[in-house]
Amino acid sequence: MLPRDERRRLREIEQQLIGDDPKLARRLTETSLWRQVWAHMSPRTALAVFASFIAVLCLFLGEGGGVFTAGALAALVVISRNWQIHLD
Repeated sequence: MLPRDERRRLREIEQQLIGDDPKLARRLTETSLWRQVWAHMSPRTALAVFASFIAVLCLFLGEGGGVFTAGALAALVVISRNWQIHLD
């Protein structure tokens, strides 16, 4: 925890920023929905979402092998969510 005088100085800087450029201050304090979603998503879930997206993209492009491969990868990631790798 910061000492009292440093916290006071940070509050002063924050108030000065809000006074000088309220739009920038609002952008710095607000978080977007996408940031909140990605911040709480595990790497395994992100991989499953990405593989699903690639599968749909391949489906629209007419790439049957890509659809199968990406769909299988997404399904494997979702099914294996309880698996753990132990490195001894």
